[in-house]
Amino acid sequence: MVMEDLLKKLQEINGVSFVSVTYVNQQNEKHQTTFNIGVDYYKAKQKDIEFLEKLDTNTIKCSLPVELLEQAREELIFSMKNPSKARTDGIKNAYTNLGHGLKIHNETQVLYVYGMKVNKTVITEGEYKEDTRKPLTQAKDTLRSLLKSTQYRQYELGRSLQYKLKGDTIIFE
Repeated sequence: MVMEDLLKKLQEINGVSFVSVTYVNQQNEKHQTTFNIGVDYYKAKQKDIEFLEKLDTNTIKCSLPVELLEQAREELIFSMKNPSKARTDGIKNAYTNLGHGLKIHNETQVLYVYGMKVNKTVITEGEYKEDTRKPLTQAKDTLRSLLKSTQYRQYELGRSLQYKLKGDTIIFE
């Protein structure tokens, strides 16, 4: 019954709407995340390309060298303008969009709610491994944290603890 209640609430949404999810990720971190559903990912991506093209990497405060940040900026612009066709097609073919921030994985039939993250509050810390990323990857992640299109998240309904939307809380037992 809980799943049907959530699906009904999601189908009632028109346009952009806030949704809050309490979720436990693979690292056992429990968090509450508020996100917008109905926001256009492709518009956000175009704005991010414009932002990166104008970005002065000298203004970014971090411990990484400016030259590395500049290389990361150029590579991000290139990859955003020239996405992998195989990867893009793979993602398109893997899911069926059911509208209103809801999609289903075509093979597993698992339902996901997705949208752009607005806020995240950690309730219980998870267990994360040591950061072993290369410096260029760290530089790209530093820049990605400034972008809107990289803030899109999806949450598997089966791993969710509760949702809040349209004034109601739907709790999964």
